[in-house]
Amino acid sequence: MFDFYQKRKFKVVLGSHYVQAIVLVATIFVMVSAYTRYQIAVEMEDRRELMEQEAEALEERKNALETEVNYLSDERGIEAEMRRQFDVAKEGETVVVIVEDEEEEVETYIEPESTKERRWYEFWH
Repeated sequence: MFDFYQKRKFKVVLGSHYVQAIVLVATIFVMVSAYTRYQIAVEMEDRRELMEQEAEALEERKNALETEVNYLSDERGIEAEMRRQFDVAKEGETVVVIVEDEEEEVETYIEPESTKERRWYEFWH
């Protein structure tokens, strides 16, 4: 008999509006918390992808700079770079500058459209 009264008391307690309100508030709190964590996870995934792209770009730049350093580390590379930037020549060499002729301006004549093609326009004019 005691068991029957405990079950009944348990149903009464769980069935009360206060307990249901507390359970509802706790459920809403857990749902809001889970949604907030989901948003943070999505944002972190986007940031991770952005950082991976940035790291890849930096790796490519590093490789390009290493190539340039290797090119400039020998005598031939230094000489080529000096010639390119400063227009210098060794003793006995001469510098030749090639100048192209300026392009002549070509006048273009646009023929007016025939009146047959514009008859619809004349109606409104």
